[in-house]
Amino acid sequence: MKGAKPALQTRSQHTRDKLVAALERLLRQKAFEQISVAEIAHEAGVSVGAVYNRFENKDAFIPVLFELYKARLEDHAADQHAEAEQDTDESLRGVLHRTLRVGARFMAREAHLMRSVHLYARIRPDLIGEGWEEITETARQSLGALYDHFDAEITQRDRTRAIETLAYFLNTALIEAGLYPDLGPPAPKGLSLETLAEELADFAWGYLTAQRAPASEPACG
Repeated sequence: MKGAKPALQTRSQHTRDKLVAALERLLRQKAFEQISVAEIAHEAGVSVGAVYNRFENKDAFIPVLFELYKARLEDHAADQHAEAEQDTDESLRGVLHRTLRVGARFMAREAHLMRSVHLYARIRPDLIGEGWEEITETARQSLGALYDHFDAEITQRDRTRAIETLAYFLNTALIEAGLYPDLGPPAPKGLSLETLAEELADFAWGYLTAQRAPASEPACG
């Protein structure tokens, strides 16, 4: 990982793990850019020198946070599977509700990690590489599988347009509300992220199944 020095001994790995855990606790309180190396060291109970023995600088924590986030995503996939096992509603609308509901819970739980990773994937892509795009592509593939499964019910016949529209609409709405509620468009008042996700599921369902007027014939000149 860029900037993160390899832990060659068990003791060194233990200290490194303490530093990452300390940073995660601090991220629950404030943004990554507001946290100093000295604060990380104090929270972990080690010297500032111990931090620099394992990380070249503070930005070197970002790839480690990204790996931690990916591990949490794998747990999230297991949560989705468990929820699907218990849910008897296998309609398009039901699956949309379940998927977005579980996704909102994950985002609320991991917002502190996701916020840093999402931001630095854009301002310092060299720290993460193609990792964020791979996550985005996985989300597109999931929407594609949903489209194919419910193809007979979906009226938006342009598959690519449907997937790209939903990916942008759903991700933007949840990310704005879940990660940056105090920036950009005002977050919905009085709605939890999970409640917002349920409403977005109905928006998505309506978009996919709305009655559509036949395409108009081009005017003859």
